[in-house]
Amino acid sequence: MMAVETPVTGRPGGTGAARRHAVLRWIVQFLIFTVVAVLVVALVRVFLVQPFRVPTGSMEQTLQGGDTLVAWEPGDPERGMIVVFRDDLGWLGPGDPVPAWKKALSWVKLLPDQDDQYLVKRLIGLPGDHVTCCDTQGRLSVNGHTLDESSYLYYTNKALALRHFDVVVPAGKIFVLGDHRDDSADSRYHMCRGDLSPFPSVDSIQGKAVAIMRPFSRIRWFSTPPTFADVPDPIGSPPSPAQATGTCS
Repeated sequence: MMAVETPVTGRPGGTGAARRHAVLRWIVQFLIFTVVAVLVVALVRVFLVQPFRVPTGSMEQTLQGGDTLVAWEPGDPERGMIVVFRDDLGWLGPGDPVPAWKKALSWVKLLPDQDDQYLVKRLIGLPGDHVTCCDTQGRLSVNGHTLDESSYLYYTNKALALRHFDVVVPAGKIFVLGDHRDDSADSRYHMCRGDLSPFPSVDSIQGKAVAIMRPFSRIRWFSTPPTFADVPDPIGSPPSPAQATGTCS
C-alpha cells in the first residue's frame, strides 16, 4: 500500500507567531503615530495657535461666556484686536482647583497653562496712547482720533457705560475694554474703582483671538475694525507705571 505524503503548510505554531508579530507591529506604529501627533499639536500650540475658553460675558455679543476660541500668537499687539491675556493683576480673583487630567493636558500643551487664569478683552490703547471717554455721542478717542465702535459695541444699560475718563497708558502696559461696555471688569472699571491696577502688561498677552472654534453653531473669524487704522501714534514717550495718572468721573 502506497503511503500518501501530507504537504507541509508551515512550521508548527507559525501562524500564531506571525499574528502576534503583526499585532505587536501595529501597536508600535500606533504609539509612534500618537507621540508624533502629540508633538505636532504641542509645537503648533507653543509657536502658533492656542485654544482658550471665554470665562465671562464681558465681550458680548462678539463672544459669549463658554465659547472656545483660537488665539494666534502675534508679533506685536495692535489696537482693536481681541486679545487673550494672563490675569497677572488678579481681576478674576482666586481660581478653582485644577483637576489632574487638565494639568496633564496642559503639560503636553493641549490646553493652556492651568496654573494661570486668562481674560479676553479688546485692546484699545498701547503704551503712550492717550485714551479718553466720552464725547457728546458717547464715543472713545485714542490720541485724538474718535473711534467708531458701532460694529461690535453692546450695551445692557448705556448710561452705565458712559463713564468719563482720561488716561495715558504707561510703558509696557495696555488698556483693554470689553465689548459689553457696561458689564465688563476691564481697565476703565478698575481705574475708576481704584482698587487694582487698570493696566495689564504687554508681556501678559497670550495671543490674538482669530476665530471661535466651539460651539460649531457660533464658528466665525475676527478681524480688526477699520476705525483703528486711523489712530495716530502717541506724542512723546509713555510715562513709567509709577508715574501713570488717570482721571475718572
